[in-house]
Amino acid sequence: MKTVKIQDVANEANVSIATVSRVLNNKGAVSVEKRKAVTAAVEKLGYYASHGMRSGRRRNGTNILLMIVPRISNPFYSEIIHGFQNNAARHGYGVLLFQSMNNPHRTEEYISLLKNRVVAGAVTLDPSANLDAFAAFGRNYPIVQCCEYNSSLDYSFVSIDNVMAARRAIQFLQSVGYAKIALINSALQYKYARDRQAGYEQAMAEAGLAVQPEWIVHITDINYSLATGAAEKLLDLPNPPDAIFAVSDVIAAAVINLALRRGINIPQDLGVVGFDNTEISRMMYPSITTMSQPRYEIGSYACDLLLEKITNPKAPARQLLLNTELIARESTLR
Repeated sequence: MKTVKIQDVANEANVSIATVSRVLNNKGAVSVEKRKAVTAAVEKLGYYASHGMRSGRRRNGTNILLMIVPRISNPFYSEIIHGFQNNAARHGYGVLLFQSMNNPHRTEEYISLLKNRVVAGAVTLDPSANLDAFAAFGRNYPIVQCCEYNSSLDYSFVSIDNVMAARRAIQFLQSVGYAKIALINSALQYKYARDRQAGYEQAMAEAGLAVQPEWIVHITDINYSLATGAAEKLLDLPNPPDAIFAVSDVIAAAVINLALRRGINIPQDLGVVGFDNTEISRMMYPSITTMSQPRYEIGSYACDLLLEKITNPKAPARQLLLNTELIARESTLR
């Protein structure tokens, strides 16, 4: 087979070599019209096949997958993105990251990328999407939910059992001698926050431990400053907890730093458990006991589910819940 050169693709699409390179490498800005022209030329000339590359089945005429994340600054997403990108690359796809900033009004922006065939499909980690628009649109385009999911939508998803994970965290704290266990949670508009609180309450009830209403504190976002404020509320109580379960390692780090500044010994006076097993849990001193999610695998499986939907639009929705693991470290080891 004759090797198709980038110049051949450029000539066919009537664009510059630089434009072809940007499309093939998914780097730099390219107009929708030029991207369509390049991807059509790539398919027509058999560019990937001539280079021995897998191109996948590009149902929408593009080799770009969309990944929607609330905030790239949250370290939780890094390994999920890594797993998704690596799997996509193995199948000849590039990845376009879209940061939604938890803004439901941005739903139409990424829907337009699918409508205009800029991307072949989308995986969303955004819990704040406009569900009415999303539900209607998802019947016609490949969409997969990742981590956060709405079970009322007939979409494939990959996540964890957050109720069970939270129960295990509380049961572990109880097993090493803590009884006055508080919770710093995110906003209850998020499914993971509702499920982790449910797991916390179930485990406390099963152990016959009272849950004081003031021991449950919510913050609007996974944010170090907000977490510090929440920790202050708990530690300033007349009857403060002897352990705190935080729904994120970022929150757990804020709790530990505040406690140490106040002369509170970790873990002798206060036990702390985080969630996600991000790098910060290992970098902190004392290191943070945490619930580990298989984040790389979550991203990789999300890509598998999306490619399956792109290849076979009539494939039934599939739901995957992956296992979690408690990693015991210094913040609870008395």
